[in-house]
Amino acid sequence: MSPTLERVEIKEKPKLGGGGPGKIPHRRGYGGGDDGDHGQPDDFRSGKDRLRRFRIGIAAGIVSVGVLFVGLTTAYMLRQRTGGRWDPEMGVHISDWHPLTLPYRLLFVNTFVLILSSVTLELARRGLLKKAEFTSLGIQPPRLQTELPWLGITALLGLGFLAGQWMVWTLFQRQGIYLASYPSGSFFYLLTGLHAVHLLGGLIALVYTLAGSWMRMKLDSQRIAVDITGWYWHFMGLLWIYIFALLHFARGGGS
Repeated sequence: MSPTLERVEIKEKPKLGGGGPGKIPHRRGYGGGDDGDHGQPDDFRSGKDRLRRFRIGIAAGIVSVGVLFVGLTTAYMLRQRTGGRWDPEMGVHISDWHPLTLPYRLLFVNTFVLILSSVTLELARRGLLKKAEFTSLGIQPPRLQTELPWLGITALLGLGFLAGQWMVWTLFQRQGIYLASYPSGSFFYLLTGLHAVHLLGGLIALVYTLAGSWMRMKLDSQRIAVDITGWYWHFMGLLWIYIFALLHFARGGGS
């Protein structure tokens, strides 16, 4: 009886190209170089990258504004000490610097309003951050934590501060102190006026962001706008405190 020969088919494995297992599809969470953002969508991470770039830009702008006011401070101090004329008969230097009587009550109210606006803007920034995080995870954000009108309150407080500064300038004009009256008055208008102009720029950005819902602005863009404006707004608050302290402690006097 002849043995039965069984036909066995051997399937050859496909040859892989030159010296390696071929390409392995990359999956998030496998292999080296994991960024650790397993739960965050791509658009959320790209928003963080945009925010980082905008923060660098606003930091550069803040530095430039700070340098401007440092230069004005130097000019203020030099003009206070070197301005005037020399009287040869008396042998003394007569200064033309007239110390201002500041309306402290009104200036303190303005300072409080501006500090309060920084607090409300920070609450608005945190609310938008929570809303963006909830939305990125597909969760309906809690209304009481994210929809309070902190941004609108901040804009109203900013307008209140500018209105208060206008009242201070009007009060000085009633006393006969104008931009070209005295060197001390000129520097007061210059310092407070430039600060108000820069603050107005931040207020315009706030109003633009506040209208984001009607302008169909993306939530991520709105969050970035509030964050960047917050940096600038807080700096304006610190700058105003610095100007107020300068006007009080360096008023000077004539001899």
